[in-house]
Amino acid sequence: MLRNFFKVAFRFFWRNKSYTILNYLCLTFGLTCAIVAALNITRVVSYDRFHANYYRLYEVEANVTYFNGDQFPKELLSASLPDVLNEKVPEIESITRVVPREHTFINGNESFSENGIYADPDFLDIFSFPLASGPHSGALSENNSMVISERMATKFFKTTDCIGKTLILKEDSGQEVFTITGIMTDVPSQSYLSFDFIIPFSKFLSGNPWAFEIGATACQTWALLSENADVKAANEKMKNLIREQETTLNQELFLFPLKEKILYYYSGGRRIWREMRNLVLIGSIGFAILLIACFNFINLTIALNIKRYREAGIKKVVGARKSDIISQHLGETFLITFLSLVTSIDLVSLSVEVLNRAFNGDVQFDFTDFRIIMIFAGIALFTGIASGLLPAIYLSSSNPVSILKGRILTSNSFSAFRQGLIVFQFTIPIVLIIFVLIVKVQDGFFRNYDLGFDKDRLMIISGLKENQAHSESIRTDLLSIPGIGAVSFSNCVPARGATVTNEVSWEGKDTAQEIHFWNIKSDFDYDKVVKLKISDGRYFDRSYPSDSAGFVINDIAADVLNYDNPVGRTITLDGKKGTIVGVFRDFHTIDLTGPYTPTIISLSGEGSSNLLISIEERKYSDLLGKVKEVIGKYETESTFQASLYSDMLKRTELTTVSNLVGLAFIVSILLACLGLLGLAAFTAESRTKEIGIRKINGASVFSIIKLLGLNYSKWMLIASIISVPVAFILGSVFLSRFNFRTPMPYWAFIAGPVIACAIALAAISWQSWRAATRNPVEALRYE
Repeated sequence: MLRNFFKVAFRFFWRNKSYTILNYLCLTFGLTCAIVAALNITRVVSYDRFHANYYRLYEVEANVTYFNGDQFPKELLSASLPDVLNEKVPEIESITRVVPREHTFINGNESFSENGIYADPDFLDIFSFPLASGPHSGALSENNSMVISERMATKFFKTTDCIGKTLILKEDSGQEVFTITGIMTDVPSQSYLSFDFIIPFSKFLSGNPWAFEIGATACQTWALLSENADVKAANEKMKNLIREQETTLNQELFLFPLKEKILYYYSGGRRIWREMRNLVLIGSIGFAILLIACFNFINLTIALNIKRYREAGIKKVVGARKSDIISQHLGETFLITFLSLVTSIDLVSLSVEVLNRAFNGDVQFDFTDFRIIMIFAGIALFTGIASGLLPAIYLSSSNPVSILKGRILTSNSFSAFRQGLIVFQFTIPIVLIIFVLIVKVQDGFFRNYDLGFDKDRLMIISGLKENQAHSESIRTDLLSIPGIGAVSFSNCVPARGATVTNEVSWEGKDTAQEIHFWNIKSDFDYDKVVKLKISDGRYFDRSYPSDSAGFVINDIAADVLNYDNPVGRTITLDGKKGTIVGVFRDFHTIDLTGPYTPTIISLSGEGSSNLLISIEERKYSDLLGKVKEVIGKYETESTFQASLYSDMLKRTELTTVSNLVGLAFIVSILLACLGLLGLAAFTAESRTKEIGIRKINGASVFSIIKLLGLNYSKWMLIASIISVPVAFILGSVFLSRFNFRTPMPYWAFIAGPVIACAIALAAISWQSWRAATRNPVEALRYE
């Protein structure tokens, strides 16, 4: 029985080599794309699942009133919050506080900057970050104790056997010695919390007593809920706890589950897609491409089944059941699917490496992982059934009497269905190319948006640590270099964000409101570098000594303060009272996805780790070495990171999306064209005699091409009509995410279908031209 199955299958494959290879290629590429998409989805949904308390871990966050009445989440809260939560919310079993920090450590002559956290001692009990060596209890009991990762231990000591050894933490101009009390295994890459050292939270509190203030922006607060705890009840109990302590703080607490941290964020009290957006995009693209491959297989197989009607009829006459024919055909489909799957394993391995490099991903392909095997098996099973079931039923439904009398079954319903599949196949790539054109236009809008300064003349140096002590010396040395026009230290790179604070008060302020402002900490030359548009008053001037206690605000902040004439009025920022000396407008503190924000510029070197340098045009490469030499004199332990502002725009958040969708379009249009090419070849082959007769009677090559391609052109037109409204809806939803966006590029709804249809028709025309240029004598020789 099995021997007979393989004999029939391979005989059919051999007699129809071209179509078999075409089906094999389509399924191989479809399986590869679907599996890569599934691997990426698996990677994301696997985040943090190694924690034993995965389903019970929640971060306590707050919804805070935004300046225009909207809400935005506040992740860092007061260090005093756990006491209140333990008293008021019995559903909480345990609480730990976390403060992410980057510190420079010294061991002998070596120093490195590392990312780590301050955390309470029970952090290691609540989260499952196991220690490779050292006692689990008491590892963080002493203020100057420290737990480090195996990676960090190897980096500093060349071994993980370093319990009891010390590292020097260098911060500002001071140094402090910490004793290593534990070595933890490296934090998995699929972890929301990423760090290489843990320092006791008590150490953070000893240097930051302000963290206990009720409205402080101090630390993350992680809660472990009891088994079977009612999350809704806990949320309701904690909702107004901050407001009850301090009526001026309009903050509402809520629980954010760890399992959703990588997928979503909250804005305006609503859950917004974060990584979930990419999951849906990648999953939809992978599934759509697999469907195109399956539909190609269905179309070609149904077309080829015309040759097998007599075989099916004879089998039925000699006693074969309908299920036998279905089993034979499904078996053949699964055989091709299996061969495609074997090939796709190598392609997936190669694709993962290439895509990880291209899109900065970290998708892993480990064929020894049981989940990976199940992904392969599940997708292959779906592909085999989706591709083979309908053609098998179609073939098995033939009437043996009619077939043996020479009447071939050509049902209009199946013909309409097959045409519908072709329309669907081309709707997907047309939608993709329209969408990618919209994304590219918005990406170009971001890159070319006028921020008020020349992007090719602004050099950014980030990561400076000791600039406060040497800022004037660095400035003087840099300005002495020909080609440098202005130098400014700041915490804000335009359209990249600044410090957020709610510690702002003014005359007439409603004490029931705590509104957030963006604080740019800079110096007297910031406006020379970024070209602020002063609409009232002036920028800071060294000739006015009082400006050292002054502020420059933007027009949005003036509206929030409700000052008609803000210049000369006073405000208090973070306890520092000063006079407003100027008002500016149209400056983007945050990126272009968000609105203009209420912004205050103050003269302060605190946190100003960015050096902004205005340079002469086309002088960047000449000046880079000289600037590095100057910085190296004063910043001996900082990593020099310089770039032009225009270079920072070469890869925006839309770059990955546009590249991914563009790649999906290329793959989908190629697969669709492969299927169409096979159908066109089959159609031309089945009409060989007709074409020969037409040519003998004087038909031109062009008329034959037109005859063969007319139906396909009709299907392309229908696919274009369907794709336009779908792409318009997707494009509108996409653009609505951005406060500053390009108008809808309506030309894309013409260019997209034209490009896709031109590629498809070119493939069809090539096959039709081959059929039309054959010698008609060859077609009629045996008639």
